[in-house]
Amino acid sequence: MNYQEAVAYINDIPRFTKEKSAENMERLLERFGHPEQSFRYIHVAGTNGKGSVCAYIDSILRSGGIRTGMFTSPHLVEMTERMRVDGKQISREAFAALFEEVKAAVDEGTAQGYPHPTFFEWLYLMAMIWFSRNGVSCGVIETGLGGRLDATNIIKKPAVEVITSISFDHMAILGDTIEKIAGEKAGIIKEGVPLVCDGTDAAALQVIRKKAKEKGVFPDVFDFSMVKNLVINGSKIDFSLHLPGEEDDRPMHLNTRGVYQIANSSLALMAVRRLMETDPALAGISEEAIDKGLALMHWPGRLEEVLPQIYVDGAHNVGGAQMLAESIMTSFSSRPVWIVFAVANDKDYAEMAHVLGQLPNLQGVFVTMIDGERSLSPLRVAGQFHKYFDGSVRVAADVAGAIRTCREKMDDRGIMICTGSLYLVGMIKNSLGGNTDDQL
Repeated sequence: MNYQEAVAYINDIPRFTKEKSAENMERLLERFGHPEQSFRYIHVAGTNGKGSVCAYIDSILRSGGIRTGMFTSPHLVEMTERMRVDGKQISREAFAALFEEVKAAVDEGTAQGYPHPTFFEWLYLMAMIWFSRNGVSCGVIETGLGGRLDATNIIKKPAVEVITSISFDHMAILGDTIEKIAGEKAGIIKEGVPLVCDGTDAAALQVIRKKAKEKGVFPDVFDFSMVKNLVINGSKIDFSLHLPGEEDDRPMHLNTRGVYQIANSSLALMAVRRLMETDPALAGISEEAIDKGLALMHWPGRLEEVLPQIYVDGAHNVGGAQMLAESIMTSFSSRPVWIVFAVANDKDYAEMAHVLGQLPNLQGVFVTMIDGERSLSPLRVAGQFHKYFDGSVRVAADVAGAIRTCREKMDDRGIMICTGSLYLVGMIKNSLGGNTDDQL
């Protein structure tokens, strides 16, 4: 199969299965020589910020001369975005060739009565093989959904684990309380493995601490009391991070408008610090390399300016919307704001509209819809915005029309924030020419 045929095949694979996936994944990994055990495995779970934390860790390690692999989801434009070596996504040709190898192994297994891997399991297996064959030293691995039952949790002994902020998302699968969701995320915690976690939500932190104690682990916890001397100037954020056990605060310099990256970059630094402390081969990463990694990190779809005055942000749940709103009020405090919004049908769009509809400088909202079976009627969403925003709320049949009409309404000082779904971000980036990253 060529690349397009391989992608079409993978897209047709069910997302979930009732089969014993862990046993089947173990068998398939063994079939390929357990590639996930050939590198230091950095495991990242959580609700919001997982991709950014992975990207910060990856950028720091690469700046320190470490060969990295990074497995993240979802992709915005190309499926190849999900697996990168040294920052370069796998090429279409390599993806197609690797797909054929995995398909042969899967076909062999299904002929013997083994279940077919899920969509995510298939891509995870491909990534692990790709990383192993490319001599990756550190693999930064993002969970797909939850943690306890996630395919990525097959690893027996990660080098370090990170749990980012916890909020409501995927409640039908992970549970309808913060405690239940945190319990699923905490399922990645393993005996004796260093753990770094976000401590913003007290209920989630209590669950994580309890699970960590059961495993004999004492987590390093980030909270905003550790942030000192914060200065935000346009697209630059400077602050000092007080790390327990260190005499001097650590200067942090970020190139982003997303204030939520303060927590994500801090978690990443804390994880790298634990790696340096526990692995002599990584102890030599310099402070200059850390500075460079923090400054150069770029993660698409997180308050990313795709055209002058037009930003995209993948906030797709209430927690993400709250973080985005804080960033807008901080980074664009004196500028008129317009929202282009589209959301999947399984999200709490009413509360997201509540959060975004109360932005102080909001001038207007254009509600549209994403492609695919998870799309939601813009009329239903617009009705929620009307409850919290007295200004203009319009419905557009397609994304391009929403952006075009919104641009006509904006003046030179206005900014447009396109948000509500990573699918929306992907649609916009695809319309602008897609992903132009180098490929490996």
